[in-house]
Amino acid sequence: MRVEDWASFDFCYLLELHDLIPHILALDEYKEAAISPVLPPHWLEVPQAPAADGAITDNPPWGAERSATEEPSDDQAAAPTQQFPVRDSSKARAWIKQRFVPGSASITVSDILALHGMVAEEHGVSGPTAGALRTTGAEVGRELVGGIHQGAPARRLPQLIGQYVAFIDSENLRGLHPVIHALIAHFFLDTIHPFFDGNGRTSRLVAAAILSRHGYNLHGTYGLIRYFYRHELRYHTMLHLIWRRCPFEITPFVAFGIEGFVLELKSVDAFIKMKLNRSRDPDLAAPGWRGRIRARRHRLTQPIE
Repeated sequence: MRVEDWASFDFCYLLELHDLIPHILALDEYKEAAISPVLPPHWLEVPQAPAADGAITDNPPWGAERSATEEPSDDQAAAPTQQFPVRDSSKARAWIKQRFVPGSASITVSDILALHGMVAEEHGVSGPTAGALRTTGAEVGRELVGGIHQGAPARRLPQLIGQYVAFIDSENLRGLHPVIHALIAHFFLDTIHPFFDGNGRTSRLVAAAILSRHGYNLHGTYGLIRYFYRHELRYHTMLHLIWRRCPFEITPFVAFGIEGFVLELKSVDAFIKMKLNRSRDPDLAAPGWRGRIRARRHRLTQPIE
């Protein structure tokens, strides 16, 4: 989007739910995995951002993001892009888990600012940009992902953020599948780009808050994060393509997010089944103990010399 496009901006989008039916059915098939407290070790860790897709990073050190108009050098274009850890604040996650339990109040502007403040704190940032709406313009992107996106004009941010929280708590969105609801909230906050930095991280935490309110295991939101970072180039290219016109055709983005979430839920489902099988099979549940019993029986059946 360009600055002039924001004059006619509204929270309008196109979403072909019929096209998403297979994705929704896949989510429902693994629903128990999404709310299960039994998780594989890799879901309990902060994921890293591997360069799997010719990926580019949107997670540079705070405030060190390259200018939207700055092109990479030949060496940068030829070499794999340096990767940075995905740093979704453990403090923010703990706060979300406490604040956004099922049945809790909807997310507010203050909640979003608080989440951004926690993200900033994790990066050692203090001062006027932490937990506060930006007061200058914002541009993100580069030719590699389809061009430049200009965030909402700073003077309109207070109004737009107020409209945003009303939008994500609207009856229409609350009637959608929780994962679709979370992905739409993610998309529109990233579109507005209300902060100087940390917009992607804050958008993911808002999505986590929505899923947490629906009873999803908070670590499960890392399923979305991990998938986005494994396919960063596709993720950013898709966003920039959608941003070219409003109302936004977000069906591809939602389908992409659900596909990634389902893949991660499958890994959880397989882990749970493995755990259950071990608990049902004494030989798998305690191989060392069974081995000691067999050895003792062997000694007892040997003739005494």
